[in-house]
Order: sequence, then C-alpha cells, then structure tokens
Amino acid sequence: MGLMIVLGLLGAAMGSFAALVAERLVRGEPFVAARSHCRGCGTALAAADLVPLLSWPLLNGRCRHCGVKIPSVLWQAEILGAAMGVAAAWVAPDPLRALLLGLWMWSLLALAVADLRWFRLPEPLMAAAALLGLAVALAGDGYAWPPLAQRASTAILGAALGGGVFWAIREAYFRLTGREGMALGDVFLLAALGLALGAPRLPLVVLFAAGTTLALSLLRARRKGRAMRRLGRVPFGAALALSGVLVALLPGFV
Repeated sequence: MGLMIVLGLLGAAMGSFAALVAERLVRGEPFVAARSHCRGCGTALAAADLVPLLSWPLLNGRCRHCGVKIPSVLWQAEILGAAMGVAAAWVAPDPLRALLLGLWMWSLLALAVADLRWFRLPEPLMAAAALLGLAVALAGDGYAWPPLAQRASTAILGAALGGGVFWAIREAYFRLTGREGMALGDVFLLAALGLALGAPRLPLVVLFAAGTTLALSLLRARRKGRAMRRLGRVPFGAALALSGVLVALLPGFV
C-alpha cells in the first residue's frame, strides 16, 4: 500500500512533467532548467500554481494572473500519471521494477499528450520510450525467467515485427493511393512498444487502439455533423501509446 501511495503521488507529478515535456519539445523549448510560465501573460508560476491534481481545479482551470484558460489535458495527464503509478506498484514484483514500469508508462503518456494536442511524436520521447521499454523487457519478472538472452531476442523480434508490419502497411497504402495514410511516427512507436511487450501482444495493442480511434471518430463525426472521411487527421499515436499501457497491465506481463 505504501508503494502504491508513493508511486501514485510521483505519478501525478510525472504526469504534469510529461505534459510539460511534450509541449516544450514540440515548441523547441528547453524543458529542464526553464521555469513554468503562463502562455497567456508570460508570468512565472509559483509553487502553489503547480501542485499536481489540486492546482487546476482550485484555479478553475485558469491562470490566477490573467484568467487565460489552462488546457484540461494537463490536469487529465496528472490523473492518468497517478493512475499509472498506482497500477505499476500493483502489478510489478518489486519496487525497482515498479518504478521502471512507471517510467516507461509515463514516457508513453508524454507521447500521447504530444499527439493529442499537436499530432506530433517527438523523437526524444520516442527514444526514451524505446529505451525504457527495452529495460522493462530485460528486467523480467524478478525470477530470472525466461533467461536474459531470450528476453532480449523477444524484445528485438517484437520491435522488428511491429515496425516492419506497420511500415509495410504504410508503404502499401501510399503506393495504392498516392497519399500517406499513416505517419512514420506511428511505425516507430509500434516498434518501440514491441521492445517492451514482444510480438505476441502487439495485435492486442493495435486492436485496442483501432477500436478506440474508431469510437472517438464516430463520436466526433456525430458531434460535428460531418462524414468520417471529412474529419481529417486522428491522433492514432496517442491511442497506440495508451493501448500499450493497458496491455502491459494485463495479467502475465510482469
């Protein structure tokens, strides 16, 4: 219980940090040393404005200085980050593996935020998700089974098959239609997920992501009164990232 509380609180902070990193990477801004500030008035935010889970609702989702609206996705990222931390503590066999699993999921959360808000999957976040995913795969279940060499080969095969299949689909669609139906970032993201999850779990990731994207597209089309073909781009990368988290938490992963 103690570990769940600690990782839950850490996850709320990491969710806020994930949203910050996603935004600054997309904008080409530094994200380590620079202080958080309001996008509306430029005022540097105090500690009271940055308390995870609490500041957004207490401020009614607006800057206390100029009243500009703060995107609700930032608060939602804190909630998801906290939930991921609790889930990591619940399913992992020990604290170190729980923290590693949490870090991997928070990197995917940052990718999801970037894709939802800007239709971008920043390369540094992709690299972080891939490296953390490989570390999760190599860490295993804490009982040295399967052997390390088998874990490594499973991870590499998962990345190769995941990225290879999506690349083939992307190429085939382009050759048939002359248009890009899938961003290259989605190809790299499925390869990164393959490192952590292995090839057997990737079809479930794609199924969840496709189902979620279709459902949200239908709701969006109905709300806007448009045909689905006129909706434009959809953040499939975000659906892939969050589906990867969900599949990782299913029984038997760690």
